[in-house]
Amino acid sequence: METPIDPKSIALKFNEYIGNADIEGLVGLMTDDHVFIDMANARIEGKLNNRKMAWEPFFRLFPGYHNIFEKILVKGSTVILQGYAVCSDEVLNNVPAIWIAEIIKDKVSLWHIYPDTEQNRERWGL
Repeated sequence: METPIDPKSIALKFNEYIGNADIEGLVGLMTDDHVFIDMANARIEGKLNNRKMAWEPFFRLFPGYHNIFEKILVKGSTVILQGYAVCSDEVLNNVPAIWIAEIIKDKVSLWHIYPDTEQNRERWGL
């Protein structure tokens, strides 16, 4: 029996794949029913849909994009990451955000990006 990997390590590896535009690594860490929700509450469900509708176009449009986390909390299988994005596109550059990762069986089932507001910081215990 394999020892489960801690949720924080999985969330950070998922983010590393985002920063490296590593679509294969990213998809490999998604559950089949993975859900991605962006800051505008656009929702994409399913591993293959996320690959085709979210990440492949995103990596083409925003090369060099990566996230910087300044605070990380773990609550059970939920990882709360607070920080900002770095991007050549000014619309996405230095935007403060809160990322929520839900980890199930060593895979990311949810990657939800929230605006970094006082209300969201309170909601997530930041």
